[in-house]
Amino acid sequence: MKKFGKFLLIVTVMLFICIIPSAFAQTRGGEAGIGFMAISPPLTDTLSSFDMQDMLYGVTVSYVVRPWLGVSTDVMYLGDLYYGPGGGAFTEGPLSWTSLSSKTGSKADWKYYESFIYAPLSINLIAPLRSVRPYLGLGPAFYFHFASTNQDAAFTDYLKSYYGSSGLNSRIGIGLTMRVGLDLLLSDSFGFGLGYVVREDTPATIFDDLGRLDFYKEKGYLFVLGKFYIK
Repeated sequence: MKKFGKFLLIVTVMLFICIIPSAFAQTRGGEAGIGFMAISPPLTDTLSSFDMQDMLYGVTVSYVVRPWLGVSTDVMYLGDLYYGPGGGAFTEGPLSWTSLSSKTGSKADWKYYESFIYAPLSINLIAPLRSVRPYLGLGPAFYFHFASTNQDAAFTDYLKSYYGSSGLNSRIGIGLTMRVGLDLLLSDSFGFGLGYVVREDTPATIFDDLGRLDFYKEKGYLFVLGKFYIK
């Protein structure tokens, strides 16, 4: 999928979910936020080589239930993840382009990849320090994966081994998300934020993954955002 097409999909979804925080703010007297995100490629790519044109896109909505407790949901395009080496036998992936050791040819011509859109729901513990709000979040997530081809039997079988038959057929998976961030309020109605989010799309392996540094790099992303607040 092209970046622009994904961006239009994200904006469309955002139009539906934007009514949630505004409704909360009007009925419960809390603080809701609506914002746009710029997301880095996976840290594996970001740490090896970084270019502003490689930044990805997302949108976010949030609601502060209590000064120390909030909830947020995002819709993020996380780019493309690759599989290899192909030729009837797949042993690697999903991986970012940088960490795919068996790549051949140019990136634009690589046949086996998936485009990802990630939609996490995070329960956030907040430290309300006046205009500065550090927070730590955890929660479930949905991810939507769009395979580059569904005609290659070997690739399809490999996807089934990773996602399971149900996840492959529906193209929708359920995972977990963890995040740490910092919101800076510049006024009553506008602020900036930055942070780090990591996705776990195979929850059954989470205890093994938490002990691996590569997990935090391969499935971790930096983000910055601008957010408007509704009170």
